[in-house]
Amino acid sequence: MEAKFYGLEKVIREWEEAKRDPEKFWADKSKVLTWFRRPDKIIEGQPPFEKWFVNGFLNISYNAVDRHLPDKAEKVAFYWVNERLESKAISYRDLYCEVNRAAYVLRELGVKRGDSVSLLMPSIPEALYFSLAAHRLGATLVIHYVGLSAETLSYRLNDCDSKVMVVASKGFRNGNEIRIKDFVDKLLNEYKTPVEKLLVVKRGYDDFNVNSRDVIYEEVKPRGRVEVDPVAVESNETATIYYTSGTTGRPKGLTHSNGGYLVALNTAFKSIFSPKGDDVWWTISELGWPVWPMANVYVIPVLGLTGVLFEGFVGYKSDLFSRIIERFGVSLVWSSTTTLYTLKSLGEESVKSGDLSSLRMILNTGEPLNVGAWKWLREHLPAVYIADAYWMTEHLYPVAATPFGIAEIPYKPGSAGSKFPGSEFIVVDDEGRPLPPKSKGYIVLRPNNPALAKMHKDLNGEKMVKTYWSRFQGYFYTGDYGYVDEDGYLYVLGRADDVISSGERIGTMEVESVVVTHPAVAEAAAVGYKKEGGEGILVVVVPKKGVSESHQLENEIKEYLRNSGYIIDRVVFVRRLPKTKSGKIMRRLLRALARGEEIGDVSTLDDPSVLEELRKVLAQ
Repeated sequence: MEAKFYGLEKVIREWEEAKRDPEKFWADKSKVLTWFRRPDKIIEGQPPFEKWFVNGFLNISYNAVDRHLPDKAEKVAFYWVNERLESKAISYRDLYCEVNRAAYVLRELGVKRGDSVSLLMPSIPEALYFSLAAHRLGATLVIHYVGLSAETLSYRLNDCDSKVMVVASKGFRNGNEIRIKDFVDKLLNEYKTPVEKLLVVKRGYDDFNVNSRDVIYEEVKPRGRVEVDPVAVESNETATIYYTSGTTGRPKGLTHSNGGYLVALNTAFKSIFSPKGDDVWWTISELGWPVWPMANVYVIPVLGLTGVLFEGFVGYKSDLFSRIIERFGVSLVWSSTTTLYTLKSLGEESVKSGDLSSLRMILNTGEPLNVGAWKWLREHLPAVYIADAYWMTEHLYPVAATPFGIAEIPYKPGSAGSKFPGSEFIVVDDEGRPLPPKSKGYIVLRPNNPALAKMHKDLNGEKMVKTYWSRFQGYFYTGDYGYVDEDGYLYVLGRADDVISSGERIGTMEVESVVVTHPAVAEAAAVGYKKEGGEGILVVVVPKKGVSESHQLENEIKEYLRNSGYIIDRVVFVRRLPKTKSGKIMRRLLRALARGEEIGDVSTLDDPSVLEELRKVLAQ
C-alpha cells in the first residue's frame, strides 16, 4: 500500500488554495500587519507590472516597534554578542527610544519620505536602530557590504542617490579590526558621490579623522526622550534596495516594497518556523546580505520575537556556535549554507561544546544543503529539524521550501523542498515546454506573491522584462537548472550557465553532492572546462582538517565519483573556495579561470586574494 503523508497533502491543499484565489490568500495574510489605512485592492495588474495592497498605508518602524509597547515593552527584542562573547540586551522599550533618537538625527540631517539612506556597518544594535529609523521617516534603506571595493560601493551610492550615509568607526571579524570609517573617507575623497553628510557611530573609538562632512552620532544624539511620528507610506513605495551583480555588468539594484514585501516575508517565516512568543532567533549573516534585514528588520521585531545580532565570524572559535546558543537559549537558527559547512569542517566541537537543548530548527539558505552536511548535522543534532528554502534576491519569498510551520513533511536530502503556498515553480525545456518529473530543465516561475522585486530606475519595467521575462514567454526565469521528483520536490542542480556538457547535461551540484560525501572532503565545487573533443569536468576540493592532499587521494575521489556515474577529468586541492559575501560559491570564477577567460565582476567576492591562489593551483 502506498504511504500517505498527511502533512504534505495539507501543504499542497494550501498551495492550491493560494493559486486558485491569490486575492483571498494574501488578504488574509496581510492581517499580520497594522495598517494606518487598509488597502482598497489586494492585487492590481499582472507581473511584472503588478501592484499589491493598493492605497494601503503603513509604516515598517511602527509595525516593528510601537505596536508592541503595550504588552512587550520589557521583553528582550535583541541580544547583541561578539566573538569574545561580550553581550548586551535591548528591550522593546529600549528599541523604541533608540529608533526615535536615530530618526530625530536623520530628520535633522534632512532625510524625508522617499530619500535613500545608506548604511555600512557591522551587525551591531546601531545598524538596527538606523534601519528602523530610516523606515520611520518613510525613507528607502540601502545596506551595503563591508568589504566591497571602493569602485563598486561608489557606483552603488551614485545609483541609489544617498545624500546621507551612516557608518561605524570600525568593526571586528575573525579577530581582525576592520577600519570602516578610514575606507569610506578614502572612497569619498577619490570618487564623486552624492553623499553630503557622513553620520559616524564612534562605538567608543576616536582613532579616525573627522572631516567637514562628518557628524558624530554620539555628539548629536538626543540625551532625553524624543518621539518622531512614523510617516505613513503607501504599500508600493520602495522600502529597500538590494544590489546583486551580474557576470560582467554593473550591479543591479532591486527594490522591494513597504507593504507587500513585509506581508510576504512574515507569511514565509510563519510557514517555515511557526515561531512561538518565547522563541529566540539567531540569523547568522553579515549586514550586507539581504538575509540580515529580512530577519532582523522585517520579521523578528514585526512578530514581536527576540533576535540575536552577532558581530563576527562563527568559525573564529570552534565552540562559538554552541556557546551563543547556550548563552541566549536560541531556538531558531537561519544560516547560510557555507556557515553549516563551516560547522562541519570545525568538527563536532562546534555543536557539542554547549547545551543546545533549546535549539529546535536550523533553516539553510544559499544553496541546497549537500547530503554529506545534512547527514553530519542529523548525526550530531538528532533533535533539531533541518529546514531548507530556495529564494532569490529578485523573488524574496520561497520558490520551494520545507514549510514545517504548516505541517511536518518528509525532508529529502539534496532537495530545496516542496511547493510553497503563494509561489509556483515549473521546470521547462529549451522551448519553454513543461517537463515531466525527473526530467532536467530550466527552473521558471509564475509569481503570484508580493515579494517579486522591481528593478531600480526602471519606471516602465523594460529592464525587468528583458532580464527576467524574455527567455521563456510568460515565465520569470530564475537562471537555475534542475528537476522535480514524483512528489513535487524541487532539486536545484546549479546555475544554467554552469551546466557541464560532458556527453549529457550535468548540473554542478549533481557532482558536488556526491563528492562531499567522501570522508576526506570538507567542501567542493565542480565546473566544466574546454578540452580536446568537448568539455571536461574539473572538481576543486577543500580537504577536511588534518587530511593531506596527494595523488592517491585525487585518484580515490575520481574513483568515488566514477562509481556514481561521473567521469572526472581533473581534481585539484585548495584551502578555500571563491565565495560571495553571502557565502555562495562563485563557480563562474572557477570556470573562467579554468578556461582562461575574463573573470568579470568580482564586487561580491568575499576575499579577492583567493583568485591568485586558484590561479597558481590551476596552472600546475
